[in-house]
Amino acid sequence: MKSRIAFGLVAVALASACTVVVPGKPDGGNTMIVGIPIRPDALPPPKPLEASVLIVANMERSSANLADHYGKIMLALATYLQSVGLQLQNMGLIATYGDHWGPRLLLGRRADTTPTPQLEAILGGALVSGSNIQDYDHLLPFIGGALANISDEDLPFALRLLASSGNFDGDGETSEAKNLIGFGKGLGEESLSPVQGGIERSALFDRPRDLFIVVYLQPLPRRCALDSADCLVDGRKPSDIFEETDANGDAAWLNFAGPGLKPGQILHVAVATSEGEDLARFRTRCAEVPGFPLNLFDVMAPSPNAYFKPLSDAMNAAHHGTGTFADFCELIGDHPDATIMRLGNSVAGVIGGH
Repeated sequence: MKSRIAFGLVAVALASACTVVVPGKPDGGNTMIVGIPIRPDALPPPKPLEASVLIVANMERSSANLADHYGKIMLALATYLQSVGLQLQNMGLIATYGDHWGPRLLLGRRADTTPTPQLEAILGGALVSGSNIQDYDHLLPFIGGALANISDEDLPFALRLLASSGNFDGDGETSEAKNLIGFGKGLGEESLSPVQGGIERSALFDRPRDLFIVVYLQPLPRRCALDSADCLVDGRKPSDIFEETDANGDAAWLNFAGPGLKPGQILHVAVATSEGEDLARFRTRCAEVPGFPLNLFDVMAPSPNAYFKPLSDAMNAAHHGTGTFADFCELIGDHPDATIMRLGNSVAGVIGGH
């Protein structure tokens, strides 16, 4: 069965069970003994924690070659998080570097619906063949509905379309965090019209859940080091902005329409190429990952600038477990399960504290 982001109730492993005798087959077969998990104290199981997931992906044109891998990483991580008892209520994706419309959702998934594949039928064979589509803005009125509640099948098509458009190359942008912070601050505001690519933010991020998980996908060098002037947003370091609180103790940058979230409820999970590693060593190490596609070296590179590792360190120093870094190469080989498990378990460690 094809993997998909399942937004239903997650099964939680429980410690003990009772047995119930139920009738057998209608034809008079034997009765069956069925185990029913219960908690040792006979109380009902606790309500699973809920989370919102925001993907921040590098959608430069070269990333069209990584669309399938982006999709697989997103689906695999979501599946694992749910397997450890986290109920994912919604997912949205923004670009690392914004376009002329400013910070906005590019696609999303809602928990209360089952999306239907539509993009291939709407766009014909262009996306399937990998052809570049430069007319993204004019297509938006026709594909906006499919993007707003994306299916598993349409996910790689949508990612390829977004990257191929060239809208998200971030020409002249130096900050890794500007678009994300701008999106978070505008979360409670009115979204753009569908003609401008607006996806109704309140339909996806209508209110805070127990956790808000930011997942970064960055296969190219960071454009700034965390401590550099190029990284500043409104004159401040991103890590300082992420930890700033309002009068209620809520994260000031994530501006929900109503109550917010504490910084300790916001997780930053970076899936990125290495930082501070030379190109030759990077290629040698990644080539040793079983099943790593060597042709991807044309669209992947290590980063001389250190951004995600010091960001993770800063987040963890403020709130343990809220920053995680994983190597991009390890997640696109034949056996990414161990890295997915490590990422998921880092989130699970935070779950245990709530």
